[in-house]
Amino acid sequence: MTQNLPEVACIVVNRDGGDSLFAAIRSLRAQVEIDLSILVVDNDSDPRERERLAREAPEARVVAFSRNLGFAGAANEGIARTRSPLVLLLNNDAVLSPDYVCRLAARLGLDDRLAGAQGLVLTKDGSRVDSAGILWSARGEALPVLGDRETATAPHAAFEVAGISATAALYRREALESVAAHGEIFDPAFFAYYEDADLSLRLARKGWRFVCDPAAVARHEGSRTGRRTPLRRAIWTARNRWRTLYRNFDEVLLHRSFGSLLRADLAHARQLGWKGALLLLSVWPRILSDVWRHRGETSRLRVWPASVSADDR
Repeated sequence: MTQNLPEVACIVVNRDGGDSLFAAIRSLRAQVEIDLSILVVDNDSDPRERERLAREAPEARVVAFSRNLGFAGAANEGIARTRSPLVLLLNNDAVLSPDYVCRLAARLGLDDRLAGAQGLVLTKDGSRVDSAGILWSARGEALPVLGDRETATAPHAAFEVAGISATAALYRREALESVAAHGEIFDPAFFAYYEDADLSLRLARKGWRFVCDPAAVARHEGSRTGRRTPLRRAIWTARNRWRTLYRNFDEVLLHRSFGSLLRADLAHARQLGWKGALLLLSVWPRILSDVWRHRGETSRLRVWPASVSADDR
């Protein structure tokens, strides 16, 4: 019986996930002490993948689109189609330990001002930490808490973080609805990258908090799409970073830090070689439009959010 178990709706955004998608679904099927439903939002995958879903994961509800909505738009569609008080977002290339969701649900049950929780997300081979949450650098970049640290050195006790990564995040629906604009949790203009950082900041501005419980463990393969198209990923990331900054942070803080913010883009441009010039030309002319677009935002943050210290990353 599941009547006394926490109800969780899991949304998996998919685009040609292949075997990784089915590994993710198997890990959801193996979750214990939780009443879990699975919704796959498909971003115009190969029709054969949807046929495979029907054969191998009949318990998963599938909502298929004939175009790619991006992660942000597809996640919005999934959240809108579910009603459970807790919402799990899971990448189609991540797998969860069997107690991952129940541990995070229990953690949220301890504090009704927690908007969300995540576990210790490791790299595919489990040797290093992929993410334990989101922290903000002085250059205005959202970085993974404990990113690239050896797994054996990660903390064991739960700790608060400035935000959580949507790779494998459990959210309280009440919190999500408190920041929904026109019924949309994520800004669909982001398409992909930084949408979870932006959401975390909007929730923080409303007084919500976040926690990482390292006892809940996941493994993440990493973005194959991003590896295939590094320039496109870099452009989307940089554009969405500036959108996030001017929506959520006070202009005085941003203007004081402006040189550092620009240096972050320059560092990424150098990594792209000659294509780095395309990154800067695609992103920097849009900064003024971001300033104008978000000029009416209120209660913006005046300091970078506190999180794990730089020494602990």
